[in-house]
Amino acid sequence: MVVEGSKKDLTILLDELLKKYSPIEIINGPLMTGMDEVGRLFNNNDLIVAEVLQSAEVMKASVSHLEQFMKKDESSVKGKVVMATVKGDVHDIGKNLVGIIIGNNGYEVIDLGINASAEKIREAIIEHKADFLGLSGLLVKSATEMVNTMEVLREAGIDIPIFVGGAALTEKFTVNKIEPAYKNNIVIYSRDAMTALSDLNKMIDEKKFEEFKEHLQKRRELVTIKDAKKLEQLKVKPTVSDIKRC
Repeated sequence: MVVEGSKKDLTILLDELLKKYSPIEIINGPLMTGMDEVGRLFNNNDLIVAEVLQSAEVMKASVSHLEQFMKKDESSVKGKVVMATVKGDVHDIGKNLVGIIIGNNGYEVIDLGINASAEKIREAIIEHKADFLGLSGLLVKSATEMVNTMEVLREAGIDIPIFVGGAALTEKFTVNKIEPAYKNNIVIYSRDAMTALSDLNKMIDEKKFEEFKEHLQKRRELVTIKDAKKLEQLKVKPTVSDIKRC
């Protein structure tokens, strides 16, 4: 259904799957597999932009339908997470999915929506006394805006852990461009919603957090670019939405 980009009988199909699988299993299984296949087909020029966008709408509608069936973690709040799609970007499917997943697993989510400026994000962190920040962006220019946001937060004395994600981002770009702008503070590349949840759970446990920081340092050592020329040339990859804007 995702690959075809059709919403016909979508809720009926999802309800049938719910008889055998949990909402999370459906999202991480057929839905994410479908989106991966859409990406592969697009890269092979077998799909046009309009078809990819239709598939994205099916994914969004599916997650929206499944949300009502997710069991909330009734334990005490694990932490406050401010989330936003950065300035200049209006894409929110990935951000919303992360918000749903972590919100149903004990975290209080303060969602600033799309096109959020660095200043708005800074003020929200201070106002809500946030423990974590999640940033999303689909466009190439969003990666640059994330760097700008890090600088604004650093200048404000904010030092909470930050996780970033988006189709254009990579771990290499995060480690070499985004995290250095935050100066000695943690910025984590999260490839999907479940990775973000897993990383958050490691950071709220003191012992696990120390082990996680050691893991992050090893990852930094593996992907850090030491050659100045290569570092200057490091870019993020254009996405479907970037191509659409051309």
